[in-house]
Formats: sequence, C-alpha cells, structure tokens
Amino acid sequence: MALSSDEILKRLPHGGPMLFLDEVLEVGPTRVRTRTVLKEGFLLADGEGKVSPLVSIELFAQAAAAFMVNRVADTDRPFVQGALLGTRKLECHVDRFEVGDVLEVEAEEVFGAGALAQFRCALFREGEKVAEGAINVVSGADVVQD
Repeated sequence: MALSSDEILKRLPHGGPMLFLDEVLEVGPTRVRTRTVLKEGFLLADGEGKVSPLVSIELFAQAAAAFMVNRVADTDRPFVQGALLGTRKLECHVDRFEVGDVLEVEAEEVFGAGALAQFRCALFREGEKVAEGAINVVSGADVVQD
C-alpha cells in the first residue's frame, strides 16, 4: 500500500519548523524523491536568507524517513522512529542555498540489515545536482528489510 504525500508527512516524527519536507514526489520499493522549498523564516537560514549546503544531510535523512514511513504503510504505526547515524561522504557542489530555492532529493536504499540502512542520495536545484552523499540510519528492526 502506498501512502499519499500528505499521509507520509503526517507520520514523520519531525514537526513544526523541523519538518523540512514539503512534498513526497515519488516513493517505491528502494527509492524516494522529495521536495523542499526554502521559505522565508526557514529555521537554518541566516539573516540574509542564505542556508549552508550542510543542510543537505538533514534533507537526505528526512527523505530516508519518508521512505521508511511508506515501507510500514500497511501497519498501524502512527510514525517511524529512527536516527541519522552519520555520513561517510558528502560532496557539496555549491557554496550556499537561498530562501526561495526549490530542492529535490533522490534517495536510494543501497543496504539494509536489521535496524541499519544506508542510502545513496543526491540533491538537485533546478535540475542541477548541488550535493550528493551517503547516509547511514537506524530504525526499528521491523522497518528495515534485509
């Protein structure tokens, strides 16, 4: 069963200003695509509306969380608990983002064992790849498939 974008976002443990995702564009058995619009007042923007490209890691993590929410769609879990363990690689191809930017994440699960998973991720702005890397996450053992 696939959930709608709104249903997925409601089940994420992130709330208020910490929910950076605006839309889940696509989710499948191993991949997810999400969209974030950096709006006025974005939590991590500086006084001039500039945002560090390191925010990519959190956007990757929230995309992975959206993927996991969809994976357990046929259960009665209200949301998925998990944590970002870290990254082995993050390449930022720009110096900054700015309020008004529309960012899309493509994330693919490349490894899953028990409660651990790794996602290969890329971040795009207007079709241009602006960041890429891999993140490691942990969640409930019944969420990540071997």
